[in-house]
Amino acid sequence: MLKGNTKKASAIRIGCLLLLLLTKSSTLATSYYVHQNHPSASDSNPGTLHSPWASIQQATETATAGDTVYIRNGNYHESVYFTNDGNASRGHIVFTAYANETPIIDGTSVTDANNGIILNKNYIKLLSLEICNWNENGIWIENAAEIEISDCVVHSVEYGIGVAEGTHDFTFNRVTVHHFSLYGFDVSPVGGVDCYNGTFNDCVAHSGRDRDQNVDGFALGHGTQHDFVFNRCVTYAVYDGFDISSGNSRLNRCLAYDCWNSCYKLWQDAIELVNCIGYQAETAIVELDWDEHPGATTLRNCTFFNGQTYTLWIENSADTLRLYNCILAGSDNIGLAFEQMGHPNYFGDFNLFQHDSPERLISVGYTDEFTPDAVSNGTWTAYSGQDVHSLVVQTATALFVNPVAPDLHLTAGSPAIDQANRLWAPFEDYDGLPRPSGNGFDIGACEYQFSSAVMSNTTAATVPTTPILYQNFPNPFNAVTSIIFQGSEPRQPIKLCIFNLQGQLIRTLVNQTPLTSPGQVQWDTRNESGEFVASGTYLCVLSNGVTKITRKLVLEK
Repeated sequence: MLKGNTKKASAIRIGCLLLLLLTKSSTLATSYYVHQNHPSASDSNPGTLHSPWASIQQATETATAGDTVYIRNGNYHESVYFTNDGNASRGHIVFTAYANETPIIDGTSVTDANNGIILNKNYIKLLSLEICNWNENGIWIENAAEIEISDCVVHSVEYGIGVAEGTHDFTFNRVTVHHFSLYGFDVSPVGGVDCYNGTFNDCVAHSGRDRDQNVDGFALGHGTQHDFVFNRCVTYAVYDGFDISSGNSRLNRCLAYDCWNSCYKLWQDAIELVNCIGYQAETAIVELDWDEHPGATTLRNCTFFNGQTYTLWIENSADTLRLYNCILAGSDNIGLAFEQMGHPNYFGDFNLFQHDSPERLISVGYTDEFTPDAVSNGTWTAYSGQDVHSLVVQTATALFVNPVAPDLHLTAGSPAIDQANRLWAPFEDYDGLPRPSGNGFDIGACEYQFSSAVMSNTTAATVPTTPILYQNFPNPFNAVTSIIFQGSEPRQPIKLCIFNLQGQLIRTLVNQTPLTSPGQVQWDTRNESGEFVASGTYLCVLSNGVTKITRKLVLEK
């Protein structure tokens, strides 16, 4: 009896093993190859390295979730559209250049299509491709999700990369778009469906081809689009550098310069610029445009220089501006301009002002105007209630290493050094170097580095013995607020939570292994269905199992 059971069990195990192997083999990813210059290239081939396809389109019609398509060198004169989706379980469908090669999707001789790539499927990756010479978009993405585009170049097109019709959860890494006629990167609610959750890392848009057009480097179209992040992105030689019309969006360590209109044009609610630089714009470095709905913009540790008309222009007094630890310098006409009389929604401090036309450093409604002396002697503060700790300097050479070049790093002895408010300052600067480097945080996007060491100030570099929780900013806030915290020695797990006044848990923002370096998170007060939690006072609690710290957060809608 025992022997029979043993045989039966053995047979079951073998059967299970065979089933497992069959299941695994059915889900293995496949690698395909496209090489139009191969002597035997044909779309009737199996798409192997030695029997490749001739067209990329054949690959899009064959590859499925988890597969990778390697594209060899060549000029592919074809418009590519996608027919299959990847998925969460098996992964993206990946289209990538073969190692150290640069395939080009070229529209020069294409007469039956105007777009280089049309993508309306999910879980797709495009890696290391060049797209050029198209009468419309280099890449057009619509109604798609979980898209990644990395290390691609798009150029010599009417439009660069267009994203529309509800596309969400996409990431662009190190993508460059240049020599375009209308936009480099554009995300718009075409069809009335909003796009959201887009991330741009180290992307560049430059060299608009037509100065008579409103040529944007990065544009987020009007509507109720939301949740976009730009990290270390650069744009120049365009009409507007960053035209941001989406809510709850953040620009971190971005650069815009040589713009025919404005470097940063901001429209929507809950937009934040941190460690950003803008210089040389024919109209304004930053403009807050009115979209008929009150919004709030926060500028922290930014450097704005040499606007030919304005440094910073606010169109409507119903919009809120929070300006902290920023440098506004070098403009020819007005430094800080309020288009309308009244300044009820301006909140600013620890800023540094310099202006080439001292009579109009600050203008309210083009009627009440303030000189640098009016800022330094407190007249502006008495008038506005703001900028109590803000400073004035007479020349840009006292601020920067070389304002002519321009090199906007702080020069030795700059009055911006050690004068920022630490509660608003990020823990790295525009160059990615740590803050602070001296006895305190510096005003502006660049922290003056006192030595070549990572952090020369030993006090600032010391890990605290108890955790630190800074007051959130802004506070009060509408929809989204930022929270800075730091762990401690001994190293213990950190937990950061939001509670209501009844002690009910609203959100866990951080729950991780020991953390001693400074951290920053945002609390987005929308729930999973997109509805906001109720207005009122909430408690932010940081704990490490030994110590508990609480701050009050005030949500006003």
